[in-house]
Amino acid sequence: MTRFGVAVFILAAVTAGARNQYESSWKSIKTHEIPDWGLDAKFGIYAHWGPYSITGEWEECPPPNGGNYYTTGYRGIYTIDEWNPQRQAFEKRYGSIKDGNGYYQVAENFTAKGFDPVKWADLVKESGAKYAGTCAVHHDGYLMWDSEITDFCAGKIGAKRDLVGELFAELEKRNIKTIASFHHARTKKFFDGWYNLMTRHADYAGVDLLQPEAQDRYWFMGTKEDFAAKRLAITKEMINKYKPDVIWFDGGATDGATEIVSEFLNMGIREHKEVCLHNKDRQFGHAYGVYSYERGYLRPLNLLNHPWEDDETSSISGSWCWWHGINYKPSGDLIKRLCHLVANNGGLLLSLNPRPDGSFDPAMEEQLRGIGRWLKQNDEAIHGTRPWKIQGEGHMDEFELRYIWSKSMPYRYATPNVRLFNHTDIRFTTKGNTLYAIQLGIPRSGKTLIKSLSNRTKVGSGNEIKSIELLGHGKVTFVRGDEELMIKLPKQLPNHVALVFKIEIEGELERILYQGKR
Repeated sequence: MTRFGVAVFILAAVTAGARNQYESSWKSIKTHEIPDWGLDAKFGIYAHWGPYSITGEWEECPPPNGGNYYTTGYRGIYTIDEWNPQRQAFEKRYGSIKDGNGYYQVAENFTAKGFDPVKWADLVKESGAKYAGTCAVHHDGYLMWDSEITDFCAGKIGAKRDLVGELFAELEKRNIKTIASFHHARTKKFFDGWYNLMTRHADYAGVDLLQPEAQDRYWFMGTKEDFAAKRLAITKEMINKYKPDVIWFDGGATDGATEIVSEFLNMGIREHKEVCLHNKDRQFGHAYGVYSYERGYLRPLNLLNHPWEDDETSSISGSWCWWHGINYKPSGDLIKRLCHLVANNGGLLLSLNPRPDGSFDPAMEEQLRGIGRWLKQNDEAIHGTRPWKIQGEGHMDEFELRYIWSKSMPYRYATPNVRLFNHTDIRFTTKGNTLYAIQLGIPRSGKTLIKSLSNRTKVGSGNEIKSIELLGHGKVTFVRGDEELMIKLPKQLPNHVALVFKIEIEGELERILYQGKR
């Protein structure tokens, strides 16, 4: 190539690079599209784990209320109520808050001595999840990585390890996409509230939040402007240092949101990564990113025109972090929920509950392995699929009613009530020209009946079903009538959680399109 040719090539490359950069504006940011893998990955995993996990060991404290009692244990520490069980439990272990003892001591005690990133990543791989990670920073403001901006981080106090870096490195070795969630939008609001409370009581003048060194210890103390600048710098540091494939924010898109998102998208360009943003509660506007709903809260019941996921806990109580009385949802319930969500164009982001030291309860490990065993057999009906023109039959509109504040103030979540699911519940997904029918219960009759696939439903251009395979078993016999499709089941079933039928259609499969992609 001549010098002129080289110069033209370099100029073209520079011009193309400049043209692909995202500006710090919603107009520019919203030109970014969800990558194919972001549409295909239906099951992800992250974890609520940090210094706050230690408060879950305080057996004097009552069970979680609404899932956040232990995750925000510092609320009970910074109170003027001396009989508060969290404050009493804290002072029993660390001393009086009036003497300057506070959440910093809890963070120093967060040793993470049981954290094994290899085991974490192996377990994620075994579960069948396509992306995984952890809360990079929760409402307490403690960074789970080794930061150069603040010492209030895992690299400097407590664990004195780069927890995010170690975990991401192992996940990437296994070709698992990485996710980081940021929950620090509310941090200043929370701690300012306690600061202001303490200033109104002279006998609390010794509380650590009121001391001059507090701004050095806790990066989020100080002016609103200082907080916004540090939050922006911290978030950008994490994005550029660890290069997550997915990010999402809890607590709202506050100051610097466009700069953070554009930085993330431009990092993707620099690193040749197809990155994806999860848009919780549509804080980044309409029709952008993958919608994210906490336990299905505020999610439209029939949301099919945009990809989404439900963010859900692995614990039965709804607790986001580990606590001494924790119990775990059966893997079968989570599998059925995943199937229901995917049939409705959604996915499941499961939050794990590691112990304070970073190890796992055996029951939680078995939960993940149970999901993985089922996905190993039936993954093709979940990941990489798209909805059909019919989402399913059975208990399609039965949802759990949860009481967040009190029984007199119910908040309805669009959470499928899997306890009602049985052999009459069928959910449909598609991939290419293949239709999948997932049965969420085992019939005693030895026959599967699907009303939605009778002769009266046009399944394809020829309206003929060529063959049906039961995944994990093989071909099965069937009879299609005017009222239903009847499938004869084998005596030995491949699993006893949810049966998946792979249905081949004569001609072109009837389907719906979304996001312009099949």
